[in-house]
Amino acid sequence: MQQSIEVFADWDSIATLMAFTDSVESCQPLTADQCYLMRLVIEEIATNIVKYGYTDANRDVIQLDCACAEGTLRISIRDRGAPFDPRDQPDPDLSDADPTSRMIGGLGLYFVREFADELAYTHDTASGWNQLTVIKGR
Repeated sequence: MQQSIEVFADWDSIATLMAFTDSVESCQPLTADQCYLMRLVIEEIATNIVKYGYTDANRDVIQLDCACAEGTLRISIRDRGAPFDPRDQPDPDLSDADPTSRMIGGLGLYFVREFADELAYTHDTASGWNQLTVIKGR
């Protein structure tokens, strides 16, 4: 079963997307790990799209599809913001250094990469669409 939503890429839409996850969880046979990853992906990636992908001059939509088939969760998030491949980002400094002196940012993407079984990213230069697909099995 697949469920989809399209929202305008602004801060108010983050709450709408998180409410959408409640709907997905109630309709799909997901494990606790799949639910956690879905919420993490949607909150982290959608927030990054709103914050960094668009400017107020070019703000557009975020499209989200969630499907579960044969025990595998597939999350696809699309936007027309600035291209950004989360797979290319360096891991944050997780050394024993004082956390207050550590650079801010990077943990959310790191957790998405660590918890997902697969990540795929494409950018279509002709249409401007970015698509991140995240897969998590049981």
